[in-house]
This record gives sequence, structure tokens and C-alpha cells, in this order.
Amino acid sequence: MNKLPWFRPSFVVLPYFLLLAIGIVEVWSSSYYFAFKKFSDPNFFLKREIVFVGLSIASAWFFSVLNYRFLKRISLILVIFALFLLVFLHVDGVSIRGATRWLRIGGFMFEPSGFAQLALLIYIADFISRKQQFKDDITRGVIPVAVVAGIFFLLIAVEPDVGSAALLIFVFLAMIYVFGYKFSHILLLIMPAVVVMGAVIYTNPNKVQRLINFFVTGKVNYQVEHALVALGSGGMFGVGVAKGIYKSLFVPDSYNDFIMAGIGEDFGFLGVIMVILLLVFLLSFMFQLSFRCKDIFGKALSFGIGALLSFEAIMNLFSVYHIMPPKGITMPFLSYGGTSLLIDGVLVGIVLSIYKRCPLNGEEA
Repeated sequence: MNKLPWFRPSFVVLPYFLLLAIGIVEVWSSSYYFAFKKFSDPNFFLKREIVFVGLSIASAWFFSVLNYRFLKRISLILVIFALFLLVFLHVDGVSIRGATRWLRIGGFMFEPSGFAQLALLIYIADFISRKQQFKDDITRGVIPVAVVAGIFFLLIAVEPDVGSAALLIFVFLAMIYVFGYKFSHILLLIMPAVVVMGAVIYTNPNKVQRLINFFVTGKVNYQVEHALVALGSGGMFGVGVAKGIYKSLFVPDSYNDFIMAGIGEDFGFLGVIMVILLLVFLLSFMFQLSFRCKDIFGKALSFGIGALLSFEAIMNLFSVYHIMPPKGITMPFLSYGGTSLLIDGVLVGIVLSIYKRCPLNGEEA
């Protein structure tokens, strides 16, 4: 069968590669001064980023040739392994800035929450495809998957990583809402999530102060303040690659969570818009694929991937532009980091696999 001429894998592959390329350039531009100061090598982060990008592309290729239906058969195994990693994290994890979010593997750091989001996403899609007839039955169609999602949410929230926990819940709720679950049941799930998140925030003085600063006093923290200065200094067209001083000298994590501040300074407002358009183009394909795919598992999985990347990008942008408190969420395909780029590659590969193997509405015979 012939695919629709305007609905091609290039609509995913091209934005994916362009975003990776922009990420490599900006990671170097934002990190060279810090890398030279700390490691006496201005290309320290650049070298590692190139390795991470290579792994991301390799994972995208592997999962594009793998039949996505295989993931349905191993969804429970993935969930169990992800739970093991999250529990082990609290036994032998690495704490940075008061949060235990990483496992050290050789010379690299691995963030289990990224894999946990992927595993849960696959499990939810599998559950939706198997239990469609019970979607109005709260005991058989809602509680089982909600319990699994709730355990993931709790383990990630107490790291503490409220941002990733919230991201996970947003995706879960979006998936079950779009696939026809009762809104009243969804409201029942939201309430305990809000209670747990509130308890985690309440027991963390830094997070409480961050919320007070944002909602009450209006005080902007150091990182966000200088990120806004960097964005403003870039103007419409930017100051040029590696010429911006604010993101290099004053914005912590400007090559990671706050990479959009660096893009705004180096490439200007037009650069930020270009990145957003590339993301919109890529994500639109994922949602269009979900709409057209006739297989429920493929449909749910494609939608979940699009939702995960969309919420991730929105939360990152909102944090950088001070629309919401900073959450430590990376920008998909751009931010420095092995775990995030590897998972991004897996997600892109799965989408390509669904496109190649799932019968689509509107195909020509």
C-alpha cells in the first residue's frame, strides 16, 4: 500500500536530525567556558555530547527496525525492571544538589526516571489496548493501571523529582482521557497525586521557597533571572555562536535544562521560534500517526510519545521564560545528557516503527 505523499518518515527524521545538530552546537557554545575552567578542556562536554547523539541515532535506528508490537509482549518485564531501578536508586544512587536521581555506570550517569517514563508509557499503551472494553469499569479498567502509575509517581517524586513525577502523571492522564476513560474517574486519580506532590514539596524547604518566590513575592531566582537576560540580549537575530556571555558566565546548566536561554542569546528570537517550529512539526506527525493508526496499541503508543515530548518541551520552555517555577526538565533532543538523548532516540525509533508497520486510515491500496 502507498502512504499518503505528505505523510512521510522524513517529517520525523529531518526535524530530529536538525534538532540534534542545533543541540550539539549549543551545548558546545554554552559549556566551553565552564568546561575549560573545571576540566581544562573547552570541548569536554562537546565530546560527550557527540557520543550521546551517536547513541541516540543508533537507538532510533534499532527501534525503527524492531517491530513495535514486540514491546507489547515485554511491557510487564520493562515495568518490573524500571521499578527495580527506581528502588535501587534509593539504595545506591548518586545525590546531586539534594536530589538522588542518578546511578553511576562507569564514567557516565544514568537517570532511571527517563527509562521509567518509557517503560510506563509502553505499559499504559498495552493496558489500553487490552482493556478497552473495561474503560468505564473503575475496578477492572482504571485501578490496575492507576496503581502501577501511582507507584512510579511516588518513587520518582520522593527522589525528590517533582517535575518528572508531574510529567509522568500528565502523560498518563492525557492518554486515558483521549482513549475514552470517564472524566469522573480521572478526577479521582488526580486528587491523591496532588496530595502526594504537596507532601513532597512541603517536606522540601527549597521547593517551598521556590513556590513562595514564584506565586507570592514574585522574586526571580538567580538562574531564571540571568536566563531572561540572556534571552533578551539575543534580540531578534542573536549575537552569534559562542559570542554570548550571559549564558556562559551567569546561567547554571545553560547547556542542559536551560539550553533554550543559550539558543535565544546565540540565535535570537528567530532561533527560538525555529526550534519550536521543528518540535511542532515532529510532534504533529506523532499525533497524526496516532489518529491514523488502526492498531490500538500503536495508536496509544504514538499518542503517548507525542504527549510525553510535548509536555516535556512545554515545561522546559515555561521554566526558562519564568511562566512556571523551574522543574529540572530537559528540552527534548537539545539538552546535554546521555539518558535523555538515548530515550529521545528510542521514542523516535518507535514512532518510525509504528509508521512502517501499522495499517493507516487513508492509505491507498
